[in-house]
Amino acid sequence: MKRYIILIAAVLVTAVSCTTPRYISNLPQLQDEWVGRSHAEIVREFGAPTREVSDGADGQILVYETFYTTHSTDEFMGDFTTTVEEHRDYKEFYLDPDGTCYHVRSNEIVPQGRVLNFFATGWGFVSIAIIMAGLSMAL
Repeated sequence: MKRYIILIAAVLVTAVSCTTPRYISNLPQLQDEWVGRSHAEIVREFGAPTREVSDGADGQILVYETFYTTHSTDEFMGDFTTTVEEHRDYKEFYLDPDGTCYHVRSNEIVPQGRVLNFFATGWGFVSIAIIMAGLSMAL
């Protein structure tokens, strides 16, 4: 009986310790929520847009964007490499000539639960070793 308790504990530790956040696009929610809304409602919710541009017809596009830079330094055998990446997060609301939103584009992502990533951490490997030991003792 004691062997099965160790096995169950190892499985629980594995399930809890080896999950990573899952991210999904925010676009479907933005489409559902903002298509059909007016220019004034969008500005009231998000504030003044970063810029407004023509949509090529008689409408306009309200662009909300943020630029940021990430730096990461990696070391391999005494050599250091620094990577610099430029990022642009945006939301674009396409408005018809009457000022009503007919389309939304965005590259934003939002957290959506957690997904099992068994080998994401060292605990995954430790848990496998414990499970294998528990199985060998149970047999």
